[in-house]
Amino acid sequence: MSFLVILLTAGFFTILFSQFGHRLPARNSLIWWLVALFLLTTVINPDLFRPVIRVLGIELVSNFVLGGMMMFLFFQMVEQQAENRRFSRQIVELTTSFAAQLFPKEAARHLAGEGRKVLILLPCFNEAGSLPEVLPRLAALQERSTGEERFAFCVVDDGSLDDTPRLLASLAPLGHVTHSTNVGVAGALLTGFKLARALDADHVVQCDSDGQHPIEEIPRLVALARQRGADLIIGSRFVPPEPTANAVSNPLRSTTPLRRTGGMLVTLVLGLFGRQARVSDPTSGFRVYSRRAVRELLRAMPDEYPEPESIALLALRGLRIQEVLVEMTPRTQGVSSLSGLKSIRFMVKVTTALLGLRVRSLVGG
Repeated sequence: MSFLVILLTAGFFTILFSQFGHRLPARNSLIWWLVALFLLTTVINPDLFRPVIRVLGIELVSNFVLGGMMMFLFFQMVEQQAENRRFSRQIVELTTSFAAQLFPKEAARHLAGEGRKVLILLPCFNEAGSLPEVLPRLAALQERSTGEERFAFCVVDDGSLDDTPRLLASLAPLGHVTHSTNVGVAGALLTGFKLARALDADHVVQCDSDGQHPIEEIPRLVALARQRGADLIIGSRFVPPEPTANAVSNPLRSTTPLRRTGGMLVTLVLGLFGRQARVSDPTSGFRVYSRRAVRELLRAMPDEYPEPESIALLALRGLRIQEVLVEMTPRTQGVSSLSGLKSIRFMVKVTTALLGLRVRSLVGG
């Protein structure tokens, strides 16, 4: 090996570490130095590795080096992804904890006193078109609180960019909190669950803020959750109706055939988590959580796909999951975040996330 090649290689690593080495954590710095030593050794004296490559059945030292570098880069990529995820979770944790503390004390008084406490939680992002219709219905339900059951609602504004903040300040000054940055539906739910824990709520009702969910059905769903001892009640468009119930006129009225097909795929994958996890409407955001379910999800809140992943997590922990038939209305304001090809990508990502969760659960992760 020529002296010039050795000099250039050594010079490259010297410059690299002199410029960027101080930015690496101590552990990563050691790993990179070892890799640099490995590469420099293969340049100076590749014959040192011939016994190793014979054992591995590799013919060329260059193939051995290339394979080793690919494994190293893959390891670095996975580690970087894990570090990014850890940082994102810290941001979400700080954002949600701060937002939960901002819930007005005047609104919390709706849950004061005797009786079961029900917190209605609405994740919200750019829903200015639907809020003028949704908020009065929530206020009316809140006024129906009795000595046996008390209702309060909280709209979690997840960093909306439209007129949502102004409308919430005007129409529900005591019924909302605001995230300083957008952290997704899972983050909005986490804020609500933290608030529910602080308020000692018996049940948390998750409801969309786009007006599709029948808010007036909330007392019925809460009553069913209590009567059946269910930890999670899901308002489903597709579950077969009970003999005494009226059938939903057209369950596809509030969705599309494409999204329905994707939902069936998610249902199939959820079957890997047990029979009760195989629900008919896994992406429904109209739900009732028990105190125990909230406690479990606060310990392991899903990052990206809270509706289907929460079903899987609660099923793994042996909690009771049931469905109730509800009729949802089509969206009349705003634009769905899952339309067209986005819904296909969403279902593919959900499926892979669930498969990964199942693998981790089997290996004890």
